[in-house]
Amino acid sequence: MMASSKRSMKIHPKTIIALAVGAILLSGVLGQTAQAVLLNESGTSILADSLGINTGPEALPISWSVVESANLVYTYTYTVNNPLGDVVLDNTGLPTLTPEPVDAFSVGFDTTVPGAYIAASQTGGVFDENNGPVGLFWLLGSVNPGTSSGPLSFLSDLPPTLGNANAQDANPPSPWSSYPDGQQVPVPLTVPEPGTWVLVAMGTGLGVFLRGRKQGRR
Repeated sequence: MMASSKRSMKIHPKTIIALAVGAILLSGVLGQTAQAVLLNESGTSILADSLGINTGPEALPISWSVVESANLVYTYTYTVNNPLGDVVLDNTGLPTLTPEPVDAFSVGFDTTVPGAYIAASQTGGVFDENNGPVGLFWLLGSVNPGTSSGPLSFLSDLPPTLGNANAQDANPPSPWSSYPDGQQVPVPLTVPEPGTWVLVAMGTGLGVFLRGRKQGRR
């Protein structure tokens, strides 16, 4: 009986080789599949002006991309594109002949959530600020009509969802925003409570800076 048992457990060498080759091929396929699902997305979202206009030169296109690296870190990048023909509006909402620059940009999400924002990874603009629960802020200087900002970027361990963005100058048609009439942009998968995201536009020094710009134009 024992001899019979030993014969039944014997595996042919060719079978062992076939199983090994199959395992190697399967691991290769799985590796290729893992590489194929790395995220690399880009697009454009339109921010509406203070009158709710989301078309034409008074609306503000934001180019964006989200790229996932091999070590599963996401790079979020935004570019503010100020259309040619964007002008300051008067107090009645009518266009003037004064070109309208864009001075600041922000995105709303809770940077204090673990993995949402990788410390010291924010780049771009002439000044940037991490505003914690309400998101990230960039001071741009002046992005004049017909020009674009440089890339505004940061790193995150979290994949994207849609969140709100905001852009500012001291005069109408500013501010431009995702809510309620514009389009959202990708942000890490955590967002602040409704309504609090707009506070990101009031980063340290921005209110003083914009008031100074407005007074200088009088």
